[in-house]
Amino acid sequence: MKKSEVALILAAAAARDLRTVGEADVLAWHEDLEDVSYPESREALKRYYRDHTDRIMPAHIRQLVRIIRDEQRRQNAHEVRALPSRFEDDHTRDQRVASGAEMCRQALADALKPKDEEPEEPLSPSDEIRQKALERARAEKKETGRIPGVSSVGDVLAQITRRRSA
Repeated sequence: MKKSEVALILAAAAARDLRTVGEADVLAWHEDLEDVSYPESREALKRYYRDHTDRIMPAHIRQLVRIIRDEQRRQNAHEVRALPSRFEDDHTRDQRVASGAEMCRQALADALKPKDEEPEEPLSPSDEIRQKALERARAEKKETGRIPGVSSVGDVLAQITRRRSA
């Protein structure tokens, strides 16, 4: 929700509970309600003041918005969930069950589709350089069997003994 919309919510609350609203109130409420939409907040405000005489707080709005969203979810059932009951007795039930099951399978297949099918974004110049360096290091490791820049334990011990004897 935008700050201007939060200010409208606070103005509507002030009209009901005679509070004073300042810039600090708008900023604080905006932090608390930034992920809630204005229409939902407005509906929550109306519902709250129909039943309460106390001042409304952001927590009240958030709680009522959850209730509003749950009610909307129940009213607008997804078509996949609209499978016929096993107690229905009409002649099209089996066909509807089959098409509903196919819709479920398709929804699951879409959700489980590997992400590798998406086109890769072009690499930035620094990423290209890093990629080439990694490929070169892997190639050197295959040729020598050793990781470039890393000495074996025997090499390190030989260097230490040479330095001590010098």
